[in-house]
Amino acid sequence: MKITFLASQYARISGGNRALFEYANRLKKMGHSVRWFVLAKPARWYRLDHWPRFLNKDVSVLSPNIIDWLDNQIPIEILSINDASLIPDSDILLATAWQTADFSFSLPASRGEKFYFVQHHESLWTREKSKANKTYYLPFRKLVISTWLKEILKEQYQQDADVLVTPVNQDTFFKEEKKGDAGSRVCLLHHDYDWKGYKDAIEAVKIVRSQNYKIEPVVFGEKLKDPAPLFEEAGFKFEYHYRPTGEALRKIYSSCGTFLCSSWFEGLGMPAMEAMMCGTALVTTDTGGSRDYALNEETALVAPPKNPDALAKNLVRVLTDNSLRLNLAEKGFQRIKNFSWDSNCKLLIKRFEDCLNKKNATKDF
Repeated sequence: MKITFLASQYARISGGNRALFEYANRLKKMGHSVRWFVLAKPARWYRLDHWPRFLNKDVSVLSPNIIDWLDNQIPIEILSINDASLIPDSDILLATAWQTADFSFSLPASRGEKFYFVQHHESLWTREKSKANKTYYLPFRKLVISTWLKEILKEQYQQDADVLVTPVNQDTFFKEEKKGDAGSRVCLLHHDYDWKGYKDAIEAVKIVRSQNYKIEPVVFGEKLKDPAPLFEEAGFKFEYHYRPTGEALRKIYSSCGTFLCSSWFEGLGMPAMEAMMCGTALVTTDTGGSRDYALNEETALVAPPKNPDALAKNLVRVLTDNSLRLNLAEKGFQRIKNFSWDSNCKLLIKRFEDCLNKKNATKDF
């Protein structure tokens, strides 16, 4: 089967990118022909360095190992301009973001049966809200990564979708014995998007500190190499890691007793799931996508979004009750390990084959 992935970017470290590359590489190992195209960024008429995009139709091919944060075997093909002639004929055309869905809609049928892998309700945060909204109505077969997204597509856009909860790569993230000081170490992600809730997380940590409970924040992120502005904003220093991936990221998760997620909404929330796979208890907001794995008082402690006080109360509970923290961590680990890449890939291929068989049956009729 010939499968074409259309992406809006590739270099940024994110759970969505990691999942898409995981699918692409696994489908290739299963014997399918897989190609990965990245849309051209909008060209500006006043930028001289952008003029070649108007003059040439070309595709730049990057080596598979251009990505330094995962094991990728798929060449990355970057479009110079977003032109239909640069996309090859295939069996399946998979859009992976609203921009790629918008572009895919205009492509001829020969480019493949059109699928839309929805990994977030992007109209919640993108600047192009109306354009993103319109893509959910497109006549593509929809795939989503959480039950929450399936419900949104059904309730707000009257669209059906298949749920494929993104699994954690268990070769990279796994549980090992934690050190004695792990209980006070709380891991969290820094991001400059407001809806990621970093400021809420730091505010919750401040509340816990003000009550004289022992808490050691461990922050990681890809936006800031120098954490000095974060220290200044928080009013105290903490352990910080810049762009940790693979083994380095696993060691961070494993060194902490708790992972704190404070997002206002998430399509799913891979960092939380990765941490849970490493035996770390989860304190989280109700992000929507987290409902597939964060079951309140069972696999996690869940608070309302934008509520640092509620997050702080839950942090105090896991910091002062070791048996609660360990119980949440174990049940969370069991929950996450049940999501399978093999099962997801088999189901994905079945959806593709069913679509192609239906198309061929229509032709025969």
